[in-house]
Amino acid sequence: MARLSESLDRRDALVALGIAGLAQVEVWSGVVVGGPRPLVAVAGLVMGLPLAWRRRAPMAVLVIVLTGAIAQAALGVDSNAGFAMFFALVVAVCSAAYHAWRPMVVLPASVGLVWVAVLIEKGPSPADLLYAGVLVSGVWLAGHAVSIRQLRTQLSEQRAAQAEREAAWQATVAVDLERARIARELHDVVANSMAAMALHIGGIRRLLRPEQQAEREALLAAERNGRQALTELHRLLGLLRQPGQAAPHTALPRLADAGDLLDPIKAGGLNAELQIQGTPRPLPPGIDLSAYRILQEAITNVVKHADATRIDCVIRYDDQTLHLDVVDDGRAPRAGRAPPTGGHGLVGMRERVALYGGTLQAGPQPGHGYRVTATLPMEGPAA
Repeated sequence: MARLSESLDRRDALVALGIAGLAQVEVWSGVVVGGPRPLVAVAGLVMGLPLAWRRRAPMAVLVIVLTGAIAQAALGVDSNAGFAMFFALVVAVCSAAYHAWRPMVVLPASVGLVWVAVLIEKGPSPADLLYAGVLVSGVWLAGHAVSIRQLRTQLSEQRAAQAEREAAWQATVAVDLERARIARELHDVVANSMAAMALHIGGIRRLLRPEQQAEREALLAAERNGRQALTELHRLLGLLRQPGQAAPHTALPRLADAGDLLDPIKAGGLNAELQIQGTPRPLPPGIDLSAYRILQEAITNVVKHADATRIDCVIRYDDQTLHLDVVDDGRAPRAGRAPPTGGHGLVGMRERVALYGGTLQAGPQPGHGYRVTATLPMEGPAA
């Protein structure tokens, strides 16, 4: 009984009880004429009660309901009297067309069984057979059309979910790639600093007097440890490089070289201006490199994604922070073109800002244009 109750839907059970009850009312009130009432009443139950399983076993329910209709026709019941038989046929055929695994089998099976009932009741009447066939085909078509629409809706939802998963995966891959790129660049910054430290320690060690043996040994140990750490850094960089990627041979850019980023843009016909506000001063190497890369990515996004005619870049030095601001006058992205927020350049900017505990704001301007604003502490905390 527990399995039976679990296999039933409450709404389906109510529909089945309603049709079966209507059939009993019609039989015992005299609306349905023809045949022995007890047998006709049983046939009405056979047509109504199985509809409770119309979702679980649509083909079986269809055959049982149409068999009940054939039985009523054999008992001499007038099919035009009452509504229970009509409702049972409509629900059974429509449900089978919607829920059956092979809906194309439902149509000939339904039409064939209904024709058997018509032939038993009225004989070989072409008009009645045609009417019954058209009616059953229309009901089947309605159920099948709803099924196709529901299937398309489910497919659309699945595609949307798949697109979200792919977008999340691509975002994760983009973050990993950007972090590896940042790590490679910061390796060069740290390696250069450590090489300079080891060189200075060696120079100081050679300036010591002969009697300063303890100091000489301490500096020698520090110099040895620095060179070992530098060797390990180079090994780590080998893990971070992609296969086939050679070591960089050019010096890393600095924020002081930011003006060079605008030269290709000006040559292409865009109006570009760089403003320096505040008093420029030396920056920690990592922040210096990150600030340059942020400006580079912001300008690249403008060129790739915005139909801009002008770009304004501002570098402002405050007491404790460095502010970067890139504004363009471009229009909204055209149809089919990804917005600037969807590019991997913004991922890199976020990672570089987060590395030093800064903030990043990026978004469209009121009316038109796009703005990227980054704030970096001069001495950023560890990420």
